[in-house]
Amino acid sequence: MAGTAIAALAIALGVLSIGWLDDRAKPAIVIEDPRPNAAIVVSVEGAVATPGVYRLAGDARVQDALTAAGGAAANADLARVNPAARLHDEERLVVPLNEAARGVTAIPGATMTVTVAAEPAGQTPININTAGADLLETLPGIGPALAEAIVAYRDANGPFQTVDELAEVKGISLKMVDEMRSLITV
Repeated sequence: MAGTAIAALAIALGVLSIGWLDDRAKPAIVIEDPRPNAAIVVSVEGAVATPGVYRLAGDARVQDALTAAGGAAANADLARVNPAARLHDEERLVVPLNEAARGVTAIPGATMTVTVAAEPAGQTPININTAGADLLETLPGIGPALAEAIVAYRDANGPFQTVDELAEVKGISLKMVDEMRSLITV
């Protein structure tokens, strides 16, 4: 019986030492601070004056990207953006629209922000052939999955010829299209 206990103890010590050796063989996790002299490239999209791809300092924050993109548009929902968040190379920053101000657009090139009312309905229709998934998500009944499905359908089949063709996207009914009709265009 003492021999069995010694054998069990030897096995346990062997297992523990193998685990200890495995842990020592793993590389250490190193977290480096961003280098301001390095550059990162980020895509800034959505409700900004000049969407595009921008080269920024390695320690850039969201506020730096907004400034590079000419500032937030008049209809931006800045409450949903953390201007202090640090950016990373190849990141995509999407500034969402403020639902209450969706029909207000800034006049490009103005020395000060001037806003004008959009369409008589109070909102500029979203072009379903050019809008990104983030903008499509602002439509009623369209969440992230359906927005991605619209973009995928468009990529696979080419631009929509009519608004009604949107009902061919899996998960979108003609009733949904009718509810969005005044909000979308081709």
